[in-house]
Amino acid sequence: MTPARALPDDLPDLGESHVLGMAEMGYRGLSEQWLMRRAGDLHWRLIAQAIGQREAVFACADGQPLYAAFCVTSLRIESPALPRLGQRLQLSARLWRIGRSRLGSVQTIHVQGRTVGCIRLVSSFVGRGRPGCNRSIVRRAPRAMALPPEAPADLAALAQRGARLAAAPDKPGMTDRQETVLPCPATDFNAAGLLYFPSFAALTDRVDFASGGGPDRMILARDVVYFGNAQPGEALTIGFRDRPCGHLALVAGPGDRPLACLRSRFAVPDRGDDPVTG
Repeated sequence: MTPARALPDDLPDLGESHVLGMAEMGYRGLSEQWLMRRAGDLHWRLIAQAIGQREAVFACADGQPLYAAFCVTSLRIESPALPRLGQRLQLSARLWRIGRSRLGSVQTIHVQGRTVGCIRLVSSFVGRGRPGCNRSIVRRAPRAMALPPEAPADLAALAQRGARLAAAPDKPGMTDRQETVLPCPATDFNAAGLLYFPSFAALTDRVDFASGGGPDRMILARDVVYFGNAQPGEALTIGFRDRPCGHLALVAGPGDRPLACLRSRFAVPDRGDDPVTG
């Protein structure tokens, strides 16, 4: 399929607005899973806008499909208890260039006109070296590369930190707790057949809760560096290093192959206050 063409945009920016309902809210505040999925979609649409495509469908020069895979993501929430049912949330996003092969977006989160957080996403184009094999993901170049402005210093620094960790021969050791989890293809994988990038945090939270994490923790900050992907049916091992207000976690596939490293910081709400309904 040849994507519908539009005029390339060297200053791509997008925004969207949502009334917060049950789909957008979680157990104790804004749903991180919903938020990151919307942010990922905005990121891909920004790339399409920059290249001059009407659809976020990408291919390399020989027509093979490409995916804008995330290298590193960063979420900051000032007050996860602030958003409430019925309020309006806006995401405003801008695309940037990081070196010659990566693209990054900065997305600001507003609730009722107040800035409550920020999401930073860094991606590169990848494809499969072997059809249907998620272990064969390799970087590839698209037919046309977006050339937005050079990234601001904080986004470039995030990308550099992620690249250094990905290139390190030894990943951080996680010795406090370790559990195994089997991702479900129907809920944890995306339409490209890849373990979806928000699923790494969802699986980590599921294992954390099952092994002693509290039920009322709300995310304040989460940085994720992605190293690889998993096949449907493969069990993952998630190890933790606990910290006073959060944890480090390493997700590994069969043979202890590192897939992602997550740094998470949480807030614990006052049980006497319901942050969702007020």
